[in-house]
Amino acid sequence: MLADIDTLPPLVFGEPGEFRELMVALVMSGDKTGSSNLRVAYELTGEPLPVVGTEYALVDSANTRVAVVEVLEVREHTAADTTLELAQHESPTLENWQTVHRDYWETLVPAIRKHLDDPDWVLTDAEPVISKVFRVVHAPVI
Repeated sequence: MLADIDTLPPLVFGEPGEFRELMVALVMSGDKTGSSNLRVAYELTGEPLPVVGTEYALVDSANTRVAVVEVLEVREHTAADTTLELAQHESPTLENWQTVHRDYWETLVPAIRKHLDDPDWVLTDAEPVISKVFRVVHAPVI
């Protein structure tokens, strides 16, 4: 039985605007079937680590829940250990995945340093990453 979309935890990509709308469109089209973030970023936000079978509500820039997304796979790895197979759920190439994610993660460094109370913390390719693979299971008519 499908969960009520209004009760599901949100799946949100970035801030409202062009980037989020692009991510929502890619998920809805099936071109984006994964997401990765630093393990420490989950700690920072208090968001629980993803679990296979968990359903999320994909949220657009208007804060509308546009689809139910189910987690099919969860992997913990490092940026250095990311495989092309895993990267292709999010990016056309491994190099693109590495560049896009490193650029985003660099924006988190000040908040991570504060969270860890470690002013010298630096992002390295050995930092644990959590990747989830998902699929859209329901997209209600809005």
